[in-house]
Amino acid sequence: MLLWAGLPASAQTQEISPVGPGPWAVTFWGAWGTDGNIEDLPGITSDFEKSWLAGIGLTREIGRTGEDFAWEVEAIAVRHFGEQRHWEGDLSLGLRWRDPFWPGSFAIHSGVSLASRLPVLEERVDPPTRNFLHFLGIEWAFAARANPSRELVLRLHHRSAAYGLYGTDDGGSNFVALGYRSRF
Repeated sequence: MLLWAGLPASAQTQEISPVGPGPWAVTFWGAWGTDGNIEDLPGITSDFEKSWLAGIGLTREIGRTGEDFAWEVEAIAVRHFGEQRHWEGDLSLGLRWRDPFWPGSFAIHSGVSLASRLPVLEERVDPPTRNFLHFLGIEWAFAARANPSRELVLRLHHRSAAYGLYGTDDGGSNFVALGYRSRF
């Protein structure tokens, strides 16, 4: 309910009219961890680590602002493996932009992230960290015009202390993810 109150009035009152097949989506992806900050380029200004994740996300469009912007809520379940071996759950509110001339989208999601145990990579690269941190997802999705309900997804999966908002100035991680989404 708190997330709903933060939406613009137009998104709260507008009836859901999704672009494409429907307001729901499920996404599967795999990702590779880096040792850099969010502004570092993976493989260029930061190195990849021996840490991976596999995840599934369920997304629901909850409103629209204009024709090209959709508000979404997303719940994610992630299993880390390699250097890290823990579960992670994320809940976020996002804004997705769809260009009418391009069969894809760009989205930014912001919310909370809870790790089942203290992430080893975060503790090594940017200590100290916490189990409960901020979640940020920055995503580009690509679809064929012939089948807009199926998308290839490139995402930055980011956990951080959000400049001290979560009780520490440090802690966090970045994963570069590639995935597949089905909308329904």
